[in-house]
Amino acid sequence: MDNLDFINSVVTVFGIFAAICGLVLLFAKEPLSCALGLLGVLIFTAGIYAIIGEHFIATIQLVVYAGAIMVLFIFSIMLFNVKHDRESFNWKSPLFLFTSVVTAAVFVLLGRTILQYFDTPVIESQKGIFTREMVTDLGGNSQVLAHSLFTQHFVSFEAISLALLIALVGAVVLAKRKLN
Repeated sequence: MDNLDFINSVVTVFGIFAAICGLVLLFAKEPLSCALGLLGVLIFTAGIYAIIGEHFIATIQLVVYAGAIMVLFIFSIMLFNVKHDRESFNWKSPLFLFTSVVTAAVFVLLGRTILQYFDTPVIESQKGIFTREMVTDLGGNSQVLAHSLFTQHFVSFEAISLALLIALVGAVVLAKRKLN
């Protein structure tokens, strides 16, 4: 199997696992399970970005979304203090044992795949309108991305940050009202 087929198969596997985590996100009954499903989607999406060579976007995906935004979501879930009257978790159920084995196998395969990926040479390709020389002349990937973000997409960037701030204030107000 050549390098491109290998990358395509890894991206496909990551996409399938992201879709499975998305289904967990949609159909889980517990709020924390939904948040963990979203975390899985974000991590596998970052894995796809890393495999296709977009390491900066993968890092931002992990740090900003899988890190900061998930902390905000989990903080909100804990702040609302959602309680359920359910029986205790059965650690010896066949479903739990099966999913534990499948999860362990997935992590072993992913680890092996990542190690194999870093042993293979990088594909020389040129994507988008910027060549490697143009990006280097402009100061590197981060500077080009920051320039684009704060010039062409400034309004979108500020609108998203304002929406997140409003959501955070709304969660605090609702939680405080519930305590009173």
